[in-house]
Amino acid sequence: MKPFYLTTAIAYTNAEPHIGFALELVYADVLARYMRMTGRPVKFLTGTDEHGQKIAHKADEVKKDAQVFVNEMAARVRELCDKLDISNDDFIQTTQERHKRSVAAFWNRVMEAGFIYKKPYAGLYCVGCESFKTEKDLVDGMCPDHGTAPERFEDENYFFKLTAFREKLQVLYDERPDFVIPEAKFNEVKQLLASGLEDVSISRSRKVLEWGIPVPGDETQVVYVWFDALVNYVSAIGYGRGKEDEMATYWPADVHIIGKEINRFHTVLWPAMLMAAGVEVPHQVGVHGWIMVDGKKMSKTIGNVLNPFDAISRYGTEPLRYFLMREIPFHGDGDFSHARFLDRYNGDLANELGNLLNRAVAMTERYLDGVVPKIVEYDVRSTWTDYRAAMEELRFADALAAVWSLVRDMNKFIDDKEPWKLGKMDDKTSVGEVLYVLLESLRHVAWMLLPFMPRAAVNMFEQIGTSFEAEARVALGDACKWGGLAQGAKVKKGELLFPRRDT
Repeated sequence: MKPFYLTTAIAYTNAEPHIGFALELVYADVLARYMRMTGRPVKFLTGTDEHGQKIAHKADEVKKDAQVFVNEMAARVRELCDKLDISNDDFIQTTQERHKRSVAAFWNRVMEAGFIYKKPYAGLYCVGCESFKTEKDLVDGMCPDHGTAPERFEDENYFFKLTAFREKLQVLYDERPDFVIPEAKFNEVKQLLASGLEDVSISRSRKVLEWGIPVPGDETQVVYVWFDALVNYVSAIGYGRGKEDEMATYWPADVHIIGKEINRFHTVLWPAMLMAAGVEVPHQVGVHGWIMVDGKKMSKTIGNVLNPFDAISRYGTEPLRYFLMREIPFHGDGDFSHARFLDRYNGDLANELGNLLNRAVAMTERYLDGVVPKIVEYDVRSTWTDYRAAMEELRFADALAAVWSLVRDMNKFIDDKEPWKLGKMDDKTSVGEVLYVLLESLRHVAWMLLPFMPRAAVNMFEQIGTSFEAEARVALGDACKWGGLAQGAKVKKGELLFPRRDT
């Protein structure tokens, strides 16, 4: 089976990582853990984008060598991955030699194919986007993403013949209706293609920018940051460095997970670059939305910017992961508020899930001496159907909604069956039937939560009388069948899974 290869965008190192990148990391991690859960081998790549004008300017501002500066920022991104329990298999920095060699090989291949040429150029350049803009891209003369007027820029650069790929891109879009998800973001790309393409400047002269990868064969130019950065997806798996077996093992990527602000770079420029180099295009690009704060876009001016490290410290890794996946749907924007977080935490995690686990284990100890009773039948297949369909389509919020439907069903099951009354009547058979349904349902819930809150899931396995090690030896197809929790196993009551919070 071909390994499932997924990537995030690489974090731009002009500043510390922001909450939007934390969101992207968690989206990708949930998908990676789910694919591993299904038995699929996974390669999960993230990293840092370390060239360009903004970075050079920022390093100058703080009076640091550019390489020292980007290494410090990359270390912070690695720290964020650790704090969020991100299970990436590789971390690439675009200043690494492996990447530089691959970029040079990629450039030479596209040049040899006849899709790069050099010419003088004048245009409008947004430093914030690190890209040229046309008048139709602007709103009242301003970049819509950064709210600043682009600078007039003149230079002699190398250009990529993007216009040569209009028809091939159209064929790609027609033949692959799921190439970009969600559909609304694919429609934006199609409209962009219909409005016409222009060739893209893919280098900067050294009189303008020193901080970049030199253009092969022309030391007076450096490679444009996007033409450099996009290659990371293949440089991480050995492109152009004599590692054809590694490329063949992992490429094409199954999904690039990116934010909507860089949609066109990944769905127009990148596939065209790959076509020019004679490389297959990725299977899919998943475009997620933004985090709003109390209904407003994050802004330093407003003062509502969320620091991901502060959020992890304040809320805890797993509650934060849950909240982001439940409240910020992949297919659109979502809102973050402290009040909403507290509602989700106390309502979903403490009251519904944590209390369900605590009651099921406590009653098993009280009425059955902590021994898992005889298996009785119950049907959770529809929950798995809904969950797996949602996970395959990156609808993570819907997957969690399916899980919580089962959690709420089990809480209602307790209220309806009143096992405490059966226990007081010393009716071991009847109370055992109720408690088996509860414990085995919790095993299924733990499996479904494993990609989202892996530590909580492992804790749940241990409390109900199994373990992650025991469960991991079973293929998911068998694990999601009813009756996996063995009769005679011992429950082990632990600390509250999610203690209630007042603030």
